[in-house]
Amino acid sequence: MDILTGCTGSIAAEVVKCTAKPVIRHVGYLFRFKKTVDDLAKAKTDLQLEQQKVQEAIERAAMNNEIAEKDVERWLTNVNQLMEEVQALENKVQVNLRLCNGWCPDWIRQYKLCKEAIQKTNVVKELQDKGKFSELTHRAPTPGLEIFSSSDFEVFESRKLAFQQIMEALHDDNSERIGLHGIGGVGKTTLVKEVHKKTKELNIFDEIVMTVVSLTPNVRRIQGEIAGCLNLKLDEESDMARASQICLRIKSVKKILIILDDVWKDVNLEAIGIPSCDDHRGCKMLLTTRSVHACNLMRCQRKIPLNFLVEEESLALMKKTAIVDDCPGLNDVVLEVVKECKGLPIAIITVGKALTGKSLNDWNVAKHQLRKSRLVDIEGVDEDKNAYACLKWSFDQLKRKTKLCFLLCSLFPEDYNIPIEELTRYAMGLEEFEDFHSLDEVRRQVHAAINSLKDSSLLLEGSTKEFVKMHDMVRDIGLWITSKGENEFELRACTRLERNTNLERATAISLIDDNTEQLPDNLVCPRLNILLLGRIRSSKEISNTFFEGMNCLKVLTLKDKILSSQSLELLTNLRTLYLRNCNFSDDLSSLGKLKRLETLSFYECAMVALPTEFGEMASLKMLDLTDCTRLKQIPPNVIGRLSQLEELIIKGSFENWDVEGTTSEKSNANLSELNSLPRLVILSLELNSNHLPKGFVFPDLHRYFISISSRFWKPHVYGSLTCINSRTLEIKDLNASSMNALKSLLHTVEYIWIESCEMECVADTIGGNHTVTFGNLVELYLIEMRYLRTICEGPNQNEIFSNLTVLAARGCPRLISLFSPSLAQSLKKLKELYLYRCHEMKQIISEEGMILESHGQPICLSKLETLEVEDCGKLEYIFPISVARGLQQLERLKLRDLRRLKKVFGQNREGEVGDCEIESHHQPTGFPKLKTFKVVNCENLEYIFPISIARDLPQLESLTVEDLPQLKQVFGDGNNSVLSKLRKLRLKNLPELVSLGGGNSSSVWPSLERLYVENCPKVKLSFFANVEANVPALQKLIRGQQFEEDMPSFISIFNFELHVLKITYFLSFFISIFLSFSLSFYSLLPALSSSWKILFRWVLVARYVIGVTGSDGFGNVEEQVSSESHLQPLCFPKLNKVDVRSCNKLKSLFPMTIADSLLELKVLVVKENSQLMEVFTHEGDARVQKDVTLPQLDLMELNGLPSLVNFCPKNYQFILPKLWKLEVESCKNMRTTFTYTPARIVLINGEVAQIDEPTGIPTNSPVLTICPATNDIRWTGFYFLPRR
Repeated sequence: MDILTGCTGSIAAEVVKCTAKPVIRHVGYLFRFKKTVDDLAKAKTDLQLEQQKVQEAIERAAMNNEIAEKDVERWLTNVNQLMEEVQALENKVQVNLRLCNGWCPDWIRQYKLCKEAIQKTNVVKELQDKGKFSELTHRAPTPGLEIFSSSDFEVFESRKLAFQQIMEALHDDNSERIGLHGIGGVGKTTLVKEVHKKTKELNIFDEIVMTVVSLTPNVRRIQGEIAGCLNLKLDEESDMARASQICLRIKSVKKILIILDDVWKDVNLEAIGIPSCDDHRGCKMLLTTRSVHACNLMRCQRKIPLNFLVEEESLALMKKTAIVDDCPGLNDVVLEVVKECKGLPIAIITVGKALTGKSLNDWNVAKHQLRKSRLVDIEGVDEDKNAYACLKWSFDQLKRKTKLCFLLCSLFPEDYNIPIEELTRYAMGLEEFEDFHSLDEVRRQVHAAINSLKDSSLLLEGSTKEFVKMHDMVRDIGLWITSKGENEFELRACTRLERNTNLERATAISLIDDNTEQLPDNLVCPRLNILLLGRIRSSKEISNTFFEGMNCLKVLTLKDKILSSQSLELLTNLRTLYLRNCNFSDDLSSLGKLKRLETLSFYECAMVALPTEFGEMASLKMLDLTDCTRLKQIPPNVIGRLSQLEELIIKGSFENWDVEGTTSEKSNANLSELNSLPRLVILSLELNSNHLPKGFVFPDLHRYFISISSRFWKPHVYGSLTCINSRTLEIKDLNASSMNALKSLLHTVEYIWIESCEMECVADTIGGNHTVTFGNLVELYLIEMRYLRTICEGPNQNEIFSNLTVLAARGCPRLISLFSPSLAQSLKKLKELYLYRCHEMKQIISEEGMILESHGQPICLSKLETLEVEDCGKLEYIFPISVARGLQQLERLKLRDLRRLKKVFGQNREGEVGDCEIESHHQPTGFPKLKTFKVVNCENLEYIFPISIARDLPQLESLTVEDLPQLKQVFGDGNNSVLSKLRKLRLKNLPELVSLGGGNSSSVWPSLERLYVENCPKVKLSFFANVEANVPALQKLIRGQQFEEDMPSFISIFNFELHVLKITYFLSFFISIFLSFSLSFYSLLPALSSSWKILFRWVLVARYVIGVTGSDGFGNVEEQVSSESHLQPLCFPKLNKVDVRSCNKLKSLFPMTIADSLLELKVLVVKENSQLMEVFTHEGDARVQKDVTLPQLDLMELNGLPSLVNFCPKNYQFILPKLWKLEVESCKNMRTTFTYTPARIVLINGEVAQIDEPTGIPTNSPVLTICPATNDIRWTGFYFLPRR
């Protein structure tokens, strides 16, 4: 018995021992809650620190061209996911602590949370242990160097090597400054531009900045260029303040590359605003320079040489440039010439272009001339052989006047946009061009010289066609040539004004952009011919004695100066005077003494009146008063006495022309004086119609810009034309007799704007009148022409507008048709046609013109690219089909507010080919280049295109169809149409629209990116089925369930942004198709990487956003989800905002099953949904009690919901710990309670214990509970009050 007892005791002890530990462990969950939570927090912190170390190591390695190992990336992804899970658990813990508030804890809840926290802590520690990697990164593959797409960049091995060295240095943490050095013209700038492009493509840096420094750095310009690259607005005036702004902006960029081109010496980076390497480790600098010494001064860690081309590369470049054929004898000489170019790319190109198409003898002559060239005075250049000799040789090959233009260009600063017109006026002032009889001939010669220099690569294209630039190395050659005066013009130039500079032999001084502190009171320059003065730092004033020692001066430019005209009266040899933004201390009368002055330019100058003495300048050929806005008086007969005047430019300036029949204290010049100028050929002026003297006719002019009562000139409309080279008329409010003043100009006019003039026709050929043919007219604008009946009247119209490219008519109420048949037939060059508010227009081409085709004279607007017709109320069609077939270049078509339009392209007339017969006649169909088509508010339009045109729209990218109440289909009946490039489709307010095409047509849109459909109630479900079936991205998404990479395509198809799902004014067809997609679509939502929103507006028939589709036959989505085991549960883990309004069939918003997934929901707005009964609904067991927390919800509005009974089922309690604003209004049947707790938490369907402050004893009375059935609620912040 004792033995039995002992055995029994032993067994019992063992049983207790085996069961005690699990019991103690589970009981411990209740009493170690705080320690468990603290342990989890500590483990989380440790893991975050480990994650940060790994992430920083990867970022450092990335700057050294290394990438993370796959297992490291996977570990970081797991850490991020685990951190989210831990954060969610901590949120639950915090909610639990708030609910119990230290009293009466929920033991079951606490037990579960403690158990989960212990498990999560173990997972965190395990993942931290896995973060001990032996290798974090590995070196990334070297980016391919074989692709260079820049047109100026030749793929030579010597360039590839330098390029590769630069790219490697950019990835090297120890190379913060990189210097690329080489002789001028070797290709440094071209190479760093390619580096700029490649680094941008590879996304190596967050920002890339490039600016030119040059020999004399202009700090403000450099600061402006850097600020422009960084989209920084510089508000400060001082250089130091601007530098501070730039420095702060650069420091805000984590990784930035700054490229400084053309550095000559140590640059004061601090003055510019570029931080030092120590101040910003993420800032790398790449500079180009001609010397290694400059690299040393700039403390470059890597110095990369860009050497000359090797012989093989040079020969290849020469053959490409000079287009040399393979010929044994010629090849030998070409090779000898290449050797003399010394591998300098710019020299090879200039010599090659000069010898293009030349004979073997020419190449031999070039070879011998190159061998004789010596430029021994350029520092660092070999005395016997040098690359500069090539450019000197190219200069020597130029014609005499081209050489002069070249040397004049070298007088402008480095990297300067040289205005060709300004250059022309300098040339006009030199005796070199005296053999030409007119200024316009000189201008043509200068333009020819400029073109020759550009062809020779001695000049470059400027910012626009009115400007040119000069390579700085080429400029150096020009300055070298002029520095010694050893040229055929004896031109000796000086571009710096320094102390003790001997200017007695100087013939040209250029200080356009000089840093001179102060001009002296006078300069002794007895041989000076050219003086160009720009801004001076300290003072704008010019001394009255400044010009006393310049008796030979012929060309003078002053910019931003204050002076007296008396200081100029001694310059009796002056021929060109160019004044820009200058002010005067006297009345300018002394200028009348400049008897030899030929060109006088006042640009933006501040004088109020011209003196009478101006009429004494007997040699004056040009007077330019552009933008002298203060000029109010030109005395009578001043202009009339300038008998040699060829060009008069008064634009943006004087407008007070004398009006006949009026008296004034200050009389002014009269337009009749223009007829006293027999040599006048260029005129630009602005005036009012009452300034035209009776019977006055403008003289016959070569070029002109005349604006009468009009201020609507838009340069971007007409191109980059200037007053000098255009033939433009702007006229407004002229009657028939006043129009006679322009009769001498109408046969040459190229651009004409006619507004509110008393004209019945523009051109009249009745009675054999061919004086006005408009044969040169390029653009014609007819604005508010109340009396205009037709553009052209009379026979023989086929040549009148033969060069017209743009025609616009707006507000011409009497125009019934725009073109006669013969006129339309002659518009072979018409590219743009705009018609607005021509209310009586019935046809664009009059109907009788439709007979022409049967006579073998088809009307073909073959060049038309843009067609816009708007608010032409009687127009029934645009063109007949026979004309439409010829619109093979049409790219843009816009039709708007055409009330009677029945067809875009109407029926053919008798004898013409019908639409159904087109193919048999082998005629071109469709619009092969149409890209954009928009038709809006054409209430009688039933379809847009016949199918013969619709099936040939291969380039159509955007189609907009709006407000067409009769439209049933976009295209007529016929075969399938393939819109292969359609990216945007917008259909709005089309109540009768059934489909895009008739019959069984289905459109294929493989490129569709955006689909917008609004208020199209009759569109069939098959329309959207076609979208699903025929858009590859959507088809892949639905069937393959691809996640992030395909989500943008899918979302944008339905007008959704990536983070926004927006459904606006759709009917049942859309809701049905949306629900058919729901199973796959909702399963993708967890994969979205950013917060997103749902917004519904005016969805009139939907019964559920998610849930039962009722009679539509789709069943219950939740049941479908559960029946498909491979699909994820329905959830919205990233949903940020829900806004549902005016969906009057909606019964409920969400099923309860997804409530727990709304962890990021911040905004919930439900308004004006008349049949909504529950926001959250559930058909399960009503006895199940459950709490649901929406941890991020901070705004909720329920408004205008008369049928709403419950926010959620009564057995559910919603906890809103962060709710900041609550509005519940006009919900009179609602029975849900809202409770505000002491912990500032809002409960829905819940009550909490309240602590009695004096006793500290908890009670069961809620702090505040409101039922909206009797009260509206509006609560913001900490105030929660009912509204009566």
